[in-house]
Amino acid sequence: MPLLLGGGSLGFLLLATAFKGLAILTWPSLAGVGVALVYLLIQCGVRLYERRWKATLFALLRLGGLGLLTILALGALLFSSMFGPSEDHFADNLMIPENIEVAEPESGESAVNKLEINESTDPFQSAVRQALALPGGDQVEFAPEMPSLRRAATDHAQTLSDYLEASPDWHVFIEQGNRFAARRWSYGGEPRDTLHGYISEFSGDARFQTRCLLCLDRKQWSRYKVQHVEEGSKSVTPKLTLGNDLHESRVMIECGGVWVEIFEQSSKPERRITKATLSALQSEFSEFEKQPEATLAKARAKSRQLAVQLAGTNRHPFRLLTGMQPGIYGVVYALNPGEPGAVYLKAFELTQGTPLSSARLAASSKTRMTWSPQSEERFGTKAGFTIYEGDWGKPYAARFEVWFQPDSASPERKLAERIFKIEGWQR
Repeated sequence: MPLLLGGGSLGFLLLATAFKGLAILTWPSLAGVGVALVYLLIQCGVRLYERRWKATLFALLRLGGLGLLTILALGALLFSSMFGPSEDHFADNLMIPENIEVAEPESGESAVNKLEINESTDPFQSAVRQALALPGGDQVEFAPEMPSLRRAATDHAQTLSDYLEASPDWHVFIEQGNRFAARRWSYGGEPRDTLHGYISEFSGDARFQTRCLLCLDRKQWSRYKVQHVEEGSKSVTPKLTLGNDLHESRVMIECGGVWVEIFEQSSKPERRITKATLSALQSEFSEFEKQPEATLAKARAKSRQLAVQLAGTNRHPFRLLTGMQPGIYGVVYALNPGEPGAVYLKAFELTQGTPLSSARLAASSKTRMTWSPQSEERFGTKAGFTIYEGDWGKPYAARFEVWFQPDSASPERKLAERIFKIEGWQR
């Protein structure tokens, strides 16, 4: 009976894997297999304790056979979940209403000619590219020295926070209640967002991937193992592994009031990108340290200029940009919340009001931005997100709302809304 229960459950599990209409059978089937395996395991133990050797052998064979079949079935289930069709049919019967204004996400491609993409317009990117132009060696040690950032984070903590939120070169976001700032790269004067702040180029001679992340609350964002070191002039030896066939390091530099995580994948053991990043950070925050308020004002002015560009000719408070695949989008905000806090998106299917990717959307689109008591001023910032409901080639209408979460105890409020024609992301 246990063997029949386990075998039958495996059969139902395979049916549930093959036919989506039977997906409800998945968990009961797994439970049946689990009960059968536990029973056979106990049976083996009892017969072994009673010294019934022949019966023990047969019980072990039954347990091993069912266990092997279970592994094969779970492998099929995993393969199906990773590579099988992922249509959810959410938009099959949805119609876009007529006689209403429905905007379409605009192209997310930079206006910069792709042939000129290596022409950097920000010193940070220039420093990294110049470092990669050098041949590189085998010496991996470097000094994690950034005294200007340490002093800025210690002596001007609030102004530094305001500066990072104001500067378009930094993306300040919140994960699990902790604040982080990822360094963007700019192309043609426009900062570009990338997935989780990682910047990659795997074509050409200088193949690399990097990320510079400030952990503003001294909490680690990454679940990967990170090597912690202290900021200072004493040389450290990073722990190298291989990733994408490149030499990889992930170092967290504890720098007074903030931590700095620098990730590098490059062709040589020498940490050329890490060194260039440290030098660029030291230079940026050295200028900040000299005139904190003036540097903050300059960052806000740059954000105002960006807002004009992001708002477009129609002066919309926010726009959607297409991403690398349907369902993957960017949002560009041109707003002024009027007080400190964070903005984020909510989305609903237009005809039935179904919330779209509610938990993930709020987290991925949330970003902190600068503000002014002058209501006529606008400030620009960007974020990326994914809508999971729907399939490729099946567009539907969705109402997107921009919500503001103030730092004060006052309630959240809606700042803007627009209707867009979108598609869901499909694996």
